[in-house]
Amino acid sequence: MTAVAHREVERKYEVPEGAEDRVDWSALPGYTVSAEPVEHRMEAVYYDTEDMSLGRRLVALRRRRGGADDGWHVKFHEPAGRQEWQVPLLRTPDRMPAAVRNLLAGLTGGQQLRPIATLRTVRRVRTVSDAGGTEVAEFAADVVEAVDERTGTARSWSEWEVELLDGTVPEEQQREIFDAVESAIFAVGGRPSSSRAKIARALGAEDGAGPAGSAPRTGADGPAAPQEEPGQEAEKKSGTKSGKRSGPKAEKKPGRKSGPQAAKKPGRKAKGTGPEVLRTVLDELAEQLVLWDLKVRLDVPDAVHQMRVTSRSLRSVLRVASPFFVGDAADELDARLRELARALSSARDAEVTAQLLAGRVAELDGRVDPAAAEVLQRTAEDQARRAAGTVHKHVASEGHLQLLADVRAFAATPPLADECAELSAREVSDALVLRALRKVVRVAERGAAAEEVGETGGEQRLEHLHDVRKAVKRVRYVAAVLDRAGFRPGKSLRRAAQDAEDYQDALGLVMDASVVEGWLAATATALARSGEDRYAVGALHGAEMVRLRTGTEGGVDVVGVLLSQLREDLA
Repeated sequence: MTAVAHREVERKYEVPEGAEDRVDWSALPGYTVSAEPVEHRMEAVYYDTEDMSLGRRLVALRRRRGGADDGWHVKFHEPAGRQEWQVPLLRTPDRMPAAVRNLLAGLTGGQQLRPIATLRTVRRVRTVSDAGGTEVAEFAADVVEAVDERTGTARSWSEWEVELLDGTVPEEQQREIFDAVESAIFAVGGRPSSSRAKIARALGAEDGAGPAGSAPRTGADGPAAPQEEPGQEAEKKSGTKSGKRSGPKAEKKPGRKSGPQAAKKPGRKAKGTGPEVLRTVLDELAEQLVLWDLKVRLDVPDAVHQMRVTSRSLRSVLRVASPFFVGDAADELDARLRELARALSSARDAEVTAQLLAGRVAELDGRVDPAAAEVLQRTAEDQARRAAGTVHKHVASEGHLQLLADVRAFAATPPLADECAELSAREVSDALVLRALRKVVRVAERGAAAEEVGETGGEQRLEHLHDVRKAVKRVRYVAAVLDRAGFRPGKSLRRAAQDAEDYQDALGLVMDASVVEGWLAATATALARSGEDRYAVGALHGAEMVRLRTGTEGGVDVVGVLLSQLREDLA
């Protein structure tokens, strides 16, 4: 069974009755429209769980028959636009393929998927071609009859839709195509549709008829995802961190606000309770973990990395909030999330190596033969694919699905201590960030003490820098999830958290060098056993060892400056 994924780029329109007979397709600037429409009669049955677990997460599942794309379709949202994943129908069309059930297992939590709406559409399709005769879009005039299977309510409507055949064309070309087609649509009274999606209309989400919160939010933007540096040479060209400062108060970054302006940021919660903070951030991270689980299964770019970031963000919150939890549940969940992060680490390291290798070759300025470099690149990419396959096996396991269920259960009813209820949102937010910052100071001080007595070598320094970076990332994760949830710690703690984050890139470059150096060393050993030429990998390995040694030595200075800065911030 072959699954197909593609990006959808489309626009919908409301049009007055009879507009299709009056529209003039003959004068589109630079484009032509087929003279006669092709009619399709389609049936789409949408599925969800009893509690609408797909729709609440902006995911839609349907089985479509009729038209050009019979099959099972899973639609979800990415920052770049709506994505669709398709699987062909089985010989028994009504039977759901196991591939679909497995894909959605993390979202459904084992609940049964059942029909929630049936849509029957008469679609009249015309193709839009450019000046060279290449088909670039489809225009569809739809007449829809829908039944809400939960209530038996019938609804009907008409709408037009223009969809690009290639959702990857540049945005300028996309606008040009839409502008051309819309010149004819708007001329007969058409206007952009306010409807989010057919399924939303079918369930009454747009006429007030559906139960509150029951309809999927298809068409809206998804929740914010945790973002981290991509594990590449990701220092921003305009703001590469060196760990050096002109004084204790570094110049504020563009867009970084404090004082009255920051306090007035929309959605910020100046008041609230301590339990509200923890329930909100835990719920958000639990939802993110489930959504990244789906995207890992779909091989969405960067999904493995972001799932690992989310698991580490959850662990960071569990660690810094430990005084507010009773019992062992938080510690046990922390340990299981650590195992998930480990399962993702090999795949992430393989991704980083494959991403960085071409740049490393370029930096040697011709010393590596292009053919040899191509072999190494292909080897790195093959290993990354195999590592991703291992991740797929892990997320398909019963243990992993149980972890997702337990994370959601913990987030829904965290075992909070009585004293937490007595604290305000600000007090708990302050406590979480302060504990994370103090961890950075403790780890940095241990390394500084070892340096003073000469008890560090290259490996010990690298391990120390890794520990400092992990502690700094904990600060970042905690501050980020609080910010997304709308909670603000005090101004001095926000400044200290930003100061800690400012050093993360420099430490991250050292860790990237460590990953690449390890891969090159292992590859050199493998080539030695096979008797193949090792010159290219040897040259790259030597350069990487220099990079790692220089970065490690410089990293000690970076940590020293960071420690001094945090001591001043927290004094």
